[in-house]
Amino acid sequence: MPDTIVIALGGSLLSDDNLDKLETWKIDFIKLINSIIDLENKVFIVVGGGKLARKNISKAKEMGIKDKFELDLIGIDATRENAKSIIKLFTNFRIINENVPKSIDEGLDSFNNFNLTIMGGTVPGHTTDTVAIKMAKVLKSKLVVIATNVSHVYTSDPRVDSNAIPLEKITLEELGSLSGVGKPIQPGSSFAVDPIGVGIAIENNLPLVILNGHDVENLRKAIYGENFKGTMVYGSD
Repeated sequence: MPDTIVIALGGSLLSDDNLDKLETWKIDFIKLINSIIDLENKVFIVVGGGKLARKNISKAKEMGIKDKFELDLIGIDATRENAKSIIKLFTNFRIINENVPKSIDEGLDSFNNFNLTIMGGTVPGHTTDTVAIKMAKVLKSKLVVIATNVSHVYTSDPRVDSNAIPLEKITLEELGSLSGVGKPIQPGSSFAVDPIGVGIAIENNLPLVILNGHDVENLRKAIYGENFKGTMVYGSD
């Protein structure tokens, strides 16, 4: 297991109509993070905007806001609110930064002083996937675990293609082609993996894991290098 665990935590994981199920997830997630740090590892979590970001961006559009930069700032604020909600789960945690870093530099400073750092977005045009991948590059982590609300990367969008096939293993270059590296993304859009982040991962040969973060035990398996349900994205040797 790498010394630094970087997790891109999808904002979708923080909203569930089944409140009991959500509370159970929170308890299990806290236990997992504690167990990782008990083994003298550091954990860096970047939280997405999810439902809150989409809701706030939709309201802004209804109010007449059309500028993509402004809409992205609204989405970033939502990621930071979600980050705060995760931080609250660890209020009795002795080694957590209770402030939300707002930049890569602030994230690095937090990493140097705390065993657990939780942050959201940074600048317009970069999703939290990209932030997590950038942080992993800076922190020299061996991989990034992208915990979202989908189980795999698929050959095509399973929401519109019933013949889409889940992929268990794929190269970074293949993921780049599937995710649309080089194409612009819209504020509040939802992707299994952010193409901008994938492009950075390709440049730095940084492996990725994509899985459904609702299953905390499966998340644990991926972090500890055990067999898991999801997609392993390999870099070149």
